[in-house]
Amino acid sequence: MLLVVLVGTPAAAEDGDAVDPAGFSGRCLTCHSMPYLGVVDTPLGPRDLHIDPEVYESSVHGLLPCNSCHAGFSHNPHQMVPNAEFFAETAGEACKNCHDDQFEMYKQSYHGELTREGVAEGVASPLCVDCHGTHGIAYVDTLEYRQTIADVCGACHGGREDTFLDTYHGKSLSLGREASATCVDCHGDHSILPVSNPLSTLSKANILPTCQECHPDAGEGFTTFLVHIEPTSTKAPLVVFLVAMAYLALIVAVFSFGGVHTLLYIYRGFKDKLYFNKGGGH
Repeated sequence: MLLVVLVGTPAAAEDGDAVDPAGFSGRCLTCHSMPYLGVVDTPLGPRDLHIDPEVYESSVHGLLPCNSCHAGFSHNPHQMVPNAEFFAETAGEACKNCHDDQFEMYKQSYHGELTREGVAEGVASPLCVDCHGTHGIAYVDTLEYRQTIADVCGACHGGREDTFLDTYHGKSLSLGREASATCVDCHGDHSILPVSNPLSTLSKANILPTCQECHPDAGEGFTTFLVHIEPTSTKAPLVVFLVAMAYLALIVAVFSFGGVHTLLYIYRGFKDKLYFNKGGGH
């Protein structure tokens, strides 16, 4: 299904629009706050045409009128045109208008490369809104936002969020330690590159300086820590797999021994009638 984009003929703002941004957005929300508008599947991923006014007003962009991002639109009813390439281009340009430095880094990143290929081939690829959201963009300096990063990344990198949450970083972040490292602290945010790229924050040349941003005393051995592995998976390093299996076997043995010991103790109590001695004798 092609992406449905609301496209209007570029129009000058009507009287009052330039001095009443809230009024402009209010007229947009007359339609876009209606419950019958929902998510549509597109070659570039799902897009939601419904907007919750309260969520938008509490977001980073809550004070901006809709046409700050949706340039060229008026609040008059506009025709619906299927054009995925148009959406990818205008979405990027809208972000670039205010976040030029971040957008240039994104364009040079692996995500930016995938987006260029995705638009050309009509397949899903990561845009700014896929990571930051659309009308509910959160403040990035809050604990609540940092705690959602693993799930955001996991939407495309399935399973990686689980292995991250198994580490000290993931557990401490879940428990409310805001200073704990997230995906973007190690991999980068707008300039994410494959580890094989020498410019990547996790390349062989850069991984130690990346770790030292939080752990200034870290040495070369610090970088050998294995993060995204499942210890009980056969794909894990052999030593890690054997240790994990031995640990599980030890747990099973201890609890089995404890269970058998308890059952035997209860059995002996019944056999010696310890539970029926109402006289209180010895």
